[in-house]
Amino acid sequence: MIIFILCIFVNIGMWFERFVIIATSLARSFLPSSWSYYTPTRWDVGLFIGTLGLFFTLFLLFFRFVPVIAIAEVKGAMPEAHAGGSKGSKGGHH
Repeated sequence: MIIFILCIFVNIGMWFERFVIIATSLARSFLPSSWSYYTPTRWDVGLFIGTLGLFFTLFLLFFRFVPVIAIAEVKGAMPEAHAGGSKGSKGGHH
C-alpha cells in the first residue's frame, strides 16, 4: 500500500514537471519579434476562406459525379439477391 501511494506521488510529480516545461516554454517565445498577440491579416483570413471554398467545391463535385447510394438498395437490386429460390433449384446454379 505504501508503494502504491509512493507511485501516485511520483506520477503527480512527473505531471507537474511536464506542466512546468510546457507552460514556461509557451509563456514567451525566444524571438523578440514574436512577443505580441497574434491578429490575423486579411491575407490570413482570405487563405482560410479559400481553403474552405476549395474543400467544399471538391466535396460537392465528388457527390455530383460519385453519388452516394445505400448498400441496402444496391444489395436489393443485384441479381444475386434473388437467385435463392426463383427457379426451384436447390444448388443455386442456373
